[in-house]
Amino acid sequence: MYKIVPPDDVATARLRLRRPASTDAAAVFAYGSDPQVARYADWPVRTSMDGLAESLRARADACDEGSDFYWIITLPGEDRAIGGVACSIEADAAEIGFLLHRHYWNRGYTTEAAGAVLAWLRTLPTVAKVWATCD
Repeated sequence: MYKIVPPDDVATARLRLRRPASTDAAAVFAYGSDPQVARYADWPVRTSMDGLAESLRARADACDEGSDFYWIITLPGEDRAIGGVACSIEADAAEIGFLLHRHYWNRGYTTEAAGAVLAWLRTLPTVAKVWATCD
């Protein structure tokens, strides 16, 4: 069976996508607890940091397993999470989802991050289609 190995780091012109770490918990909570940011997420708005560090570790572990992938979005020169990109692959299809801190909306960052993830997905011989939902 073909194992998908994601890049740990992806650089774009204005962003750095990197592997999640438990130390990202406070920054992720800052946007994950914002009702405007998490309004269409498939989980409830975070009301505490309980379990968040463990959840980030689990996302990193899932990357190693080869089906669910997650990158923290940061700005170059800063290692603070401003958002995240999730990518799930099943059979020949990939789905991409995003959360971005409200202070960074309307700057084209999710479009840029999507382009970086799509460029990686195009290198995978098993992925034939990609979709993303924007609410």
